[in-house]
Amino acid sequence: MAVRIRKSVWSLPQGDPAITWYRRAVATLMQKPLTDPTSWQYLAAVHGVPSNIQTPPAAANFWDQCQHQSWFFLSWHRGYLAAFEAVIAKTIEGLGGPADWALPYWNYSEPLASNKNARLMPPDFFDRTVNGQPNALWSRRVNASNGNFNLDDTVVSLRALNFTVFANTSPGPRPSGFGGPVTGFNPGGGDNGGVEDTPHNRIHVKIGGFMGDPSTAALDPIFWLHHANIDRLWEVWRNQGPAFRNPNTSDWLSDVTFNMHDGNGQPFSYVSQDVLDTTAFMHGYRYDTVPVPQAPALEAMEVSMVTAEQREAPELAGASKGPVALEGDVTHVEVPLVQNMKSRSFLEAAVPTPQHVYLSLENITGVGVPGDYKVYLEMPGGAEPALAGVMTTFGIERASDPNRDHGGSGLNHVFDITELAPRLGLTTGTISQLKVSFVREGVAEVSDEAPAGLESYVLPPRASSIKVGQLNLFYD
Repeated sequence: MAVRIRKSVWSLPQGDPAITWYRRAVATLMQKPLTDPTSWQYLAAVHGVPSNIQTPPAAANFWDQCQHQSWFFLSWHRGYLAAFEAVIAKTIEGLGGPADWALPYWNYSEPLASNKNARLMPPDFFDRTVNGQPNALWSRRVNASNGNFNLDDTVVSLRALNFTVFANTSPGPRPSGFGGPVTGFNPGGGDNGGVEDTPHNRIHVKIGGFMGDPSTAALDPIFWLHHANIDRLWEVWRNQGPAFRNPNTSDWLSDVTFNMHDGNGQPFSYVSQDVLDTTAFMHGYRYDTVPVPQAPALEAMEVSMVTAEQREAPELAGASKGPVALEGDVTHVEVPLVQNMKSRSFLEAAVPTPQHVYLSLENITGVGVPGDYKVYLEMPGGAEPALAGVMTTFGIERASDPNRDHGGSGLNHVFDITELAPRLGLTTGTISQLKVSFVREGVAEVSDEAPAGLESYVLPPRASSIKVGQLNLFYD
């Protein structure tokens, strides 16, 4: 059989057979028992398991395996998508549908000049009923009108494509590259890679409901189209030129093994190396289009792929006085600059002139679903505050759990504010502190309603809270 072709969902008219068959397959899988590896609930549990659902002993090596804040984020999810696609395709074929069904993708980052509806969820997914019957593609999400989840430019940004390397071997004060920080098996905690941070995390939080928490995200049928697009962006990234390369070391290629079930419900294992050629992995697939961004849109953001021993650590230029609780809609924080630096300013550098300035947010912990925060820097002279970036919180409760591998250390975020440094007065040494504001975007109201059969996955609402353990400023 020829490889499957994954198409943009917006290239398919409403009611297209590819979507109709997807709806029928989802409805069919929803009727299977939780313990069946090809059931809807089992497939979702591979990604995450809510606290009120017990993991069967036979599923211990298959459930709650998603890789986040890790350089395995992309390769693990690629295998997960392919396994899911195989289950759906076999189900569709059994229902009398086409043998070449492929999972569509939702390209919410498509320019609005090309598709004015790109940022809207297609009606096939948000209508509650179809032909008078419950729509199996509808799910529990934030209340949105006509598929509009307010996906602004910061949500669908493709800035991650600018990273010229995949990972950073010494994560911390430096960004972690396109794919994420070097880790072992890591279900969550630490720094997000560029594409995981945005648009991945931002889309999850904006859609909310089941999608807003890793433990329930894969229960929503739109999850799979979202991740198909993230997987496609990996292909876009690596096709930009020879500077954009996947890792070539065994600790990423072959040392860590992942477990799944195929379309027949039979277990199989894979490593990152297995999924690099999408046309050769499992049934094989490719995307209908993988455009390559053109200059000047691409201005490379370098993240060195060298070890900590080979490169001097960034110099601490400022640090907050302690943890900061983010309360209310706006929280202001002052970050005093360090007085005994090797270089009080770029102009007085006793070390080579810094090439980058980073604002690092460390040990971000919390409970509930607090929503994302836009991080602003106060400008001298009364100028408008400048946006440093958006602090995403998808998976924060999981990363804050002390019973998990990271011991509750939470999430980290690193913003490259080099371009803002001159306006801030950092390059001249004319300021004594950096003033930072956290502006909460919040989460729109979510209904307690859920698709039939998934009611038990709706946990009682509870208050959310969030704390940033440390704000640091680094010169690199």
